[in-house]
Amino acid sequence: MPAPRIVAILPAAGGSRRMGRPKLLLPVHGGPMVAAVVNALLGGGAEEVVLVASPGDEDLQGWARRAGVECAVNPDPSRGMLTSIQAGIAALGGAAELARQGTILLVSPADLPNLQAETVGLLVRRMLESAAPLALPVYLGQRGHPLAIAPALIPEIDTLDPAVGLKQLRDRHLAELLEVEVEDAGVVQDVDTPEDYEAAKS
Repeated sequence: MPAPRIVAILPAAGGSRRMGRPKLLLPVHGGPMVAAVVNALLGGGAEEVVLVASPGDEDLQGWARRAGVECAVNPDPSRGMLTSIQAGIAALGGAAELARQGTILLVSPADLPNLQAETVGLLVRRMLESAAPLALPVYLGQRGHPLAIAPALIPEIDTLDPAVGLKQLRDRHLAELLEVEVEDAGVVQDVDTPEDYEAAKS
C-alpha cells in the first residue's frame, strides 16, 4: 500500500497583537521563525506546505516566494483563523479533492519554531497505525500542534463555524482523537509575546 500524501497548512494571517509587532520573520535559530516550522513539517513528511497570509503582509508573502513556499491569501482574516485554514485548503485543490486523494492534512501555527521534524513524523505514523481520524501531540499532559486530520474529515472543515474554529472538528470527534505522547516541548511553545520569543531563542 503506497504511503499517503501529506500536506500542511500554516495559518499566518493574524495581527500579532500580543507580540506588538510582526513576528513570523523574526530570527530564531539562524533564520526566520516561520522557516523553522516549514522545515519541521517538510522534514516530517509533508510534501507541500501552504502559508496563508493577510492581504497586506507583503513581507511574509515575499519571503514565501523567495523560499519556494506556496502562499495563499485570506482576504478577510478578521473572520478568524478557520477562514485561513479554508483558504489553504482551497489553494491545495479543495477539500473534496484532498479527501479523494487520501491526503492527510497537518494544521500548525506558524509561530512554533522549536517543533521537531521527528515529532511530525511520529505523529503521522501513529495516526496511520491506529487509523485514528484525528491526532495531536501531547507534551507533559498539554496538547500541542500540529493537528493531523485524516482524509475523510477534511470536507467537514467547510461546515465549521468560523466563530468556533477548528476546535469544533476536534470536539465532534473527541472520542476518536489520538493523543500521541512526545518528548518535544516545541509542540506547545508557540510565540505570542516578547517573553515567548526570548524563550524560543534560548
